[in-house]
Amino acid sequence: MMPVLFIGHGSPMNGIQDNEFSNRWSKMAKEIPVPKAVLVVSAHWLSRGTRITGMDFPKTIHDFGGFPQELFEVEYPAPGSPQLAKPVSYTHLTLPTKRIV
Repeated sequence: MMPVLFIGHGSPMNGIQDNEFSNRWSKMAKEIPVPKAVLVVSAHWLSRGTRITGMDFPKTIHDFGGFPQELFEVEYPAPGSPQLAKPVSYTHLTLPTKRIV
């Protein structure tokens, strides 16, 4: 069985800096099995309702400002999973949900 993790990213700079946070993420990646999929829940959206990204290759979203250009150049081309997004969207039928394809 895979673990359930809550990972608060802290400063977006942790994505490009070598520090205790980024080092722990690297260590954790070696300690747990490789997942078939990752479900990410974020409160960063400034929108009404719940949104589910259900495309094969979602783009990297830089939802912050005021940081060095180096951070905005980071891309994370992780594959999406429409097969996972669909049943997840059905679990939230009582919420105002919009599937982004």
